[in-house]
Amino acid sequence: MRPVSNARSVVGVPLRPFAGADFPPKLALNRAYFEALENAGATVVPIPIVRDVEQLRFYYELLDALLLPGGADLEPRRYGAVARDDCNLSLMPELDEVELKLAQWAIADGLPTLGICRGIQVLNVACGGTLWQDLHTEGVVTESHDRDPRDLLVHGLEIEPDSLLARTIGETHIRVNSLHHQAIRDLAPSLRASGCSSDGLVEGIELPGHRFLLGIQCHPEELAPSEDWARRLFSALVEAGSNRGL
Repeated sequence: MRPVSNARSVVGVPLRPFAGADFPPKLALNRAYFEALENAGATVVPIPIVRDVEQLRFYYELLDALLLPGGADLEPRRYGAVARDDCNLSLMPELDEVELKLAQWAIADGLPTLGICRGIQVLNVACGGTLWQDLHTEGVVTESHDRDPRDLLVHGLEIEPDSLLARTIGETHIRVNSLHHQAIRDLAPSLRASGCSSDGLVEGIELPGHRFLLGIQCHPEELAPSEDWARRLFSALVEAGSNRGL
């Protein structure tokens, strides 16, 4: 455990692997995550894909808080399902290994955590929940939840008034962007649904009894420049990290 100090809150963010025919393998992440966290007062620590659990634990022990960002689909085997060929899955098993381990540690230790898009799904799976592999293919929705541009406000999100999410952002109804083709199917038993989309998907979650663990299906990092509620979400994560040892 790091000693308590007046230093800026250290927030870890796992990077994503990229490979292509025209460039060597890379680790990267959209800049918007870093800017949203830095503007909220955080020092951001990028977490690489590491296969050694002790090395991953070294990065984890540096953190005051954790952000699990958007990205590729989780392997269906992680939630007891078989991958469907018709669901256009984009899988990164090594990323699943890293993020599920980080999520499990954060849940067990009470580390302040925010899951965004894929991140809300990682938290649900880490707690024993399941996912829809593709919302349209499986007949869950009629309108697409994968809509550009990245800051387009696509649909409403209704938030439970007595939830941590509502207290954090100071709103019970917001308009959100939507950049996902998967979503929570069966909510993990330990989690609470704190927000639902206008067409009934669980798009906000929290863990009762945890100091600060929230998940949101939209991409608030893209909305932080224009939406007060999105800025408050990142500020709350950073503040929770700063106060963790108090």
